[in-house]
Amino acid sequence: MSSNRGKGKAVQWLRDHANYQFDYCLIWPFASVCRGYGHFGYLGKSFYAHRFMCELVHGAPPSPEHEAAHSCGRGHEACVNPRHLSWKSKSDNLKDSRKHGTQARNTHGSAGRITQEQAHQIWRMKGVKLQREVAEMFGVSESTVSDIWCLRSHARPSKIKHWTPGEDAKLVEAINLGYSFSKVAAHVGKPVGAVSGRAYRLGLKTAQHRSVLPS
Repeated sequence: MSSNRGKGKAVQWLRDHANYQFDYCLIWPFASVCRGYGHFGYLGKSFYAHRFMCELVHGAPPSPEHEAAHSCGRGHEACVNPRHLSWKSKSDNLKDSRKHGTQARNTHGSAGRITQEQAHQIWRMKGVKLQREVAEMFGVSESTVSDIWCLRSHARPSKIKHWTPGEDAKLVEAINLGYSFSKVAAHVGKPVGAVSGRAYRLGLKTAQHRSVLPS
């Protein structure tokens, strides 16, 4: 697959294939794929390739809630064949997904549709993408996305920059070499306050004191 970011190649490719006459699936040839669906950016906006193709061939959707449905059941494999696409309501598209055996399933149980990391990714898309688009990307309902954005479920992403094992190793190494906190901070690449606080929590002391490793 080739890269097309920001160059308009994706749009041109879709226009060139709007009159595709074969029945077998036409697979998105570019590298950008989201959950199996072709995805690209153009003029500062994000588009799903199959939805863009559907609009090229069939015109604008009857409503913003209508989805570009695949008769082949291979939308998740990046099919953009215009002969396979049509506008359908969410409920009709869901019926097709069940018929094709491609309905998104909850792998995390009723207590949580998605992982905390996925919830954080969804939170970061607030104000960037439409609720419907985010729901499609993660295979969840729009109400799930709404609950995350409105803080009704899952915790808001933490702004705390946690220490990695590699950074901890650098901290221990620098202190064992006898560095002061200012030199330790430069070695680790973090503020002096963050370094001193982390060293205190790990039970470490700088060059002015005995070097004490965590027990």
